[in-house]
Amino acid sequence: MLLRWLAPLTFVALALFSSSAAGMGVPPPRVPVRVVDVRGAAAILSRGAAVLDARDAAAFAQGHLPGAQMYAWQSFTGEGSARGRVKPDARALAQSVAALGVDGGRPALIYGGGAGGWGEEGHAAWLLALLGHPDVALLDGGFSAWKSAGRPVVASHARAAAGRFEARPRGDLLARREDVDAARVQIVDVRSAAEFRGATPHGEARGGHIVGARNVDWRSMLDADGRMLPASRLLRVLGAAGVDPQREIVTCCTCGVRSAMAAVALSSRGLGPVRSYDGSMAEWAADPAAPMER
Repeated sequence: MLLRWLAPLTFVALALFSSSAAGMGVPPPRVPVRVVDVRGAAAILSRGAAVLDARDAAAFAQGHLPGAQMYAWQSFTGEGSARGRVKPDARALAQSVAALGVDGGRPALIYGGGAGGWGEEGHAAWLLALLGHPDVALLDGGFSAWKSAGRPVVASHARAAAGRFEARPRGDLLARREDVDAARVQIVDVRSAAEFRGATPHGEARGGHIVGARNVDWRSMLDADGRMLPASRLLRVLGAAGVDPQREIVTCCTCGVRSAMAAVALSSRGLGPVRSYDGSMAEWAADPAAPMER
């Protein structure tokens, strides 16, 4: 009970601790999310996994994995310039995902639209890891991989029974504004090249990017089927952008969705360590004093 009362404070404390640890040369661990193929996903389902579908409502209605519940990243973040920032009350966040059937005593399987989406499944997996879920898996290639393999798809939907999930926050997976200001880490902007150069199709207050950031479009981390590239190919992608894969990486985008997916992709291939800057450009560009360039 006491842990539940202290969860919101613990979340903030760990986030601040992660900044201090980085300054002391103690790298944060990699994002603890497993990336699995269709066969691996089926095995996880056989263990009674909670299933989260991170696609939009229209796609979900046309067909989804049996037992899947819809995950909308906007339900877990702020508004306005903070629309990418994860809400600070870890206990409330844990209750929200528990209402989707997520339970700390059984695995959670996440999937989304792969290359056809915006990395929402990465955000869901990263959030569960951030809240301390011990067994999170992401279906590589998303829903299309599952369907193409001839696995069961249903259109009917029933609300899952609420799970039991107590947050044990992992603030060391999260980068905050002060971590980016410190310039101790590599900033990898995973938006499109056009956005990096100044386009603002998603409503940032200013166009451009954080001074010194490197641009690696998150889609370049996927193959033609929407599956995550192997480490050897990811290394080439990072190298072409001037990113050192052995140094700590902080990913950013507009609202922390694509950046979370990129963090999961890089971590799953043993690169990094990596943290996702959830506030991203929605927060950074809203501050006129925050340095940017094009």
